[in-house]
Amino acid sequence: MTGEPTAALRDLHDRIDREWFRWLAVTAAAVLVVATVVQFALDPFEVNRDSALFQHAGWYITQGATPYVDFWDLKPPLIYAVTTVLAVLSGGNMAVLHVLGVSAAVGAVWSGVVLVGVLVHRLTDDGFAAVVAGLTMFVVPTVYAFPASGIRPKYFAFSFGAAALLLAVDDRPAASGAAAAASAGFWQLGGGLTLLVVAMGLQRGGWRTAGRTVAGGLIVAAAAVVAPFVAAGLAVPLFVEAVIAPVYGVEGYTLVGRLLAVVVEIGIAGVAFGAVGAYGWFRGLARDRERYWWVALGGLGYAGQIFLEMQGAIELILLFLFLAVGVGVLVAHAPTPDRRWRIVAVVAVLAVAGGYWAAGPVTPLKDELTETQAELDGPKYETLPPVPEGAPSMETIYWEKRQPEMCHYRFGKKQRAFMAQTGGDLTKSECGQWPFEEPPREWLLGGLV
Repeated sequence: MTGEPTAALRDLHDRIDREWFRWLAVTAAAVLVVATVVQFALDPFEVNRDSALFQHAGWYITQGATPYVDFWDLKPPLIYAVTTVLAVLSGGNMAVLHVLGVSAAVGAVWSGVVLVGVLVHRLTDDGFAAVVAGLTMFVVPTVYAFPASGIRPKYFAFSFGAAALLLAVDDRPAASGAAAAASAGFWQLGGGLTLLVVAMGLQRGGWRTAGRTVAGGLIVAAAAVVAPFVAAGLAVPLFVEAVIAPVYGVEGYTLVGRLLAVVVEIGIAGVAFGAVGAYGWFRGLARDRERYWWVALGGLGYAGQIFLEMQGAIELILLFLFLAVGVGVLVAHAPTPDRRWRIVAVVAVLAVAGGYWAAGPVTPLKDELTETQAELDGPKYETLPPVPEGAPSMETIYWEKRQPEMCHYRFGKKQRAFMAQTGGDLTKSECGQWPFEEPPREWLLGGLV
């Protein structure tokens, strides 16, 4: 090897470097649109169980339902602001609502992928590295294949999270804090980004900048999340279901079992992607600690998240964000053009291998890993009440536009475990009551309004 790519590869590299945003935006859109159309054609109008709840709840709210009272859920409320708007636009047609939900999911993922690329460009001033970083998000098939099944708050948490990091790097602290708060408003684990961007503000501009970051976050959190529920007297239902219930709903696992679960979900290619991205974090630290410290810190933090939440590959989307940035840093600082193309080749191979692991036939290795992981972990919850007899599926409730008599109609494992631990009733008509003998002192205002 001479260390120099061919003339054709040099020309392609230079074109991508010059027109990086167009290459990134168009390629990301093409991948997502093709994947969504193919998935939709293979299983028309298939709706994920969680997506059915989010989309149905948006329609249900237009019929007068109260969030966290007429339906139980442990996600923060911003997803329902989105699905309520989509429900209004759909005119009450659930098929149209599903198409709008899929479109919103695709749009959120696309914007997140593009923002990852823009973030890397701001960090490295390298267009080629920006394109590679953004498209590296597609190494894990869940990122591009799952939106066809409906809307998910994690897609929006990813998009706003990437925006928060970009705004912090651009020295726009108030906007960065606001975007991070929005990420947490879609998914609790987005809250880690709020701490990170505050730390970035402190490092980049001192206490004044950190304070502006906090202020931006507090404004969004208060105005878009807390204030509407306090004003409506719904602070306790929100606090019980979106703050307390997730803590009670953490699954049981063994350390080895959880690590195997990660391998089962993202495959060998996903693990290799993690190794390459993490190598990029530490290469960046070695080169310029002041510039790249937060990439490694955020990545390590969200790597630790697997011990809090791991019900599928999509749970790791914020970790994938930091891994993709790590890959971009690795490309930007590769010593020779030939080495840059080698990294691209590795990413391409991992993407193909990841797709095969997710969509290909079950292999003896995958089957054995799945069985071993299940044996090591055993039951995820000590007590799990059965679903009430005759309860309709979430898909039936969605497509038939039902207004269930039971507020627990999703019947997820986490909510059933929470009700078992707090002595709740799965068949009750209204949710959101304080489950303990003593009232929540700091949230009494919600019960008094």
